[in-house]
Amino acid sequence: MKPLIQAEHLCKSYGSLQVLQNLDFELFESEFVAITGASGSGKSTLLHLLAGLDQADSGQLRFAGAPYPTQGAALDRFRNQELGLVFQFHHLMPELTALENIVLPALIAGRSAREAEVVAHELAERLDLSERLKHRPDALSGGEQQRVAIARALINRPKVVLADEPSGNLDRARSEELYSLLAEARSTWNVSVVVVTHSDWLAARTDRRLHLQDGAWA
Repeated sequence: MKPLIQAEHLCKSYGSLQVLQNLDFELFESEFVAITGASGSGKSTLLHLLAGLDQADSGQLRFAGAPYPTQGAALDRFRNQELGLVFQFHHLMPELTALENIVLPALIAGRSAREAEVVAHELAERLDLSERLKHRPDALSGGEQQRVAIARALINRPKVVLADEPSGNLDRARSEELYSLLAEARSTWNVSVVVVTHSDWLAARTDRRLHLQDGAWA
């Protein structure tokens, strides 16, 4: 089986600081992978490269066998349609309602507002958000904001969800809920999931756990 994402010999430095050193990585269809490591080990840098939010100094990245787009409209379209991104602090638009936040990537992709809202309501029902869609982020709990972020990541039916420390500001109960939501997304929509986390509990429940140390696999 060919990998959905394949990274070969990735190197990334910021000035004199080498963050990733000749790193290889593979992600397969419908796989749930955790990446762990101490702060500064390169976890978030790797996730940003996989998300197309930053560029490696050297090495190759392929998605479904084709090279990653590296700039311009092709990169924007790739991120919008193939990837769903979830961050620790959600990055919801404060002036928009939960529903408006969820549908935004679909509107950017050119889908009609009516079509996007139908899918958003389906996601909201699965994620127990149906009664909260008219609220803005500051009226939502941390767990509700996280669920809105996951719904937003799934609105375009991506092949991969990339989550950067999504449980970093959640207690154990909310971390368990987050894992359940990501696992349900994997099983329901056949998405692959990569989660960068400090949580041993969450990492132990994924299909595969990889540990970074000083920019290399330990």
